[in-house]
Amino acid sequence: MGAPNQAQLLLCALRHFDIAVKQSKDNVFLLSQGVQVSIEPDGAFVLWKKEQNLGRFSDVVRLCTALQEKAVVKG
Repeated sequence: MGAPNQAQLLLCALRHFDIAVKQSKDNVFLLSQGVQVSIEPDGAFVLWKKEQNLGRFSDVVRLCTALQEKAVVKG
């Protein structure tokens, strides 16, 4: 799946999990509390918090679940 499709998939999943996107540019999505999700050229999602890599995900649902379980983002 190409990056534009991955971006659409990510936005849809974040909306489904009630995770707000504060800002997006290219393939980087800023959430709350300094959390970012970037999309790699191969379509993988990389989770960042304050410039620290928290993980790489090939499955957007696992990414969103990790965001909720780790309480990386609130509200």
